[in-house]
Amino acid sequence: MGMANPIEASAFNLRANSGRGPGLPPASELDKADAWLLRKSHETAFLSWFRNGLLATGIGVISYVQGDTGREAAYGFFILGGICVSYGSASYFVSLFLLRRTMMLSYSAALLNSAAVITVALFWLCAISLYIGRLEVEIIQDDANDKKREDGKSEK
Repeated sequence: MGMANPIEASAFNLRANSGRGPGLPPASELDKADAWLLRKSHETAFLSWFRNGLLATGIGVISYVQGDTGREAAYGFFILGGICVSYGSASYFVSLFLLRRTMMLSYSAALLNSAAVITVALFWLCAISLYIGRLEVEIIQDDANDKKREDGKSEK
């Protein structure tokens, strides 16, 4: 049952791979190390963008409590934080699916990594939304108190 004919041998290999095409040669230790380093640098890039987003958001929170001028600047820092988190997440997704094979990641591992990034970005979005919602309530209450004071002064 030897396969002397190269065409038969290649047809056998195609069937053995379940129709997925010819199999890839086994990865060397150097290839595995390169894939691991690429994964780590990819994660580090995302974490850098996310850290910068958190830093900008934190500066926005600090700016808000500084006074009226700081309140205006705070929204700019919140937007900057959102840009950093959004760009870092989007860049991570694009790179993950373009470099998935190079990083030797399965689809399930790529989806798990994507779910982790989405979760972290949603936590940031929830936190900033709750904080901005609290700011809007405080601003509305401050405006209502100012109107009451003005109405009280005008009646006297």
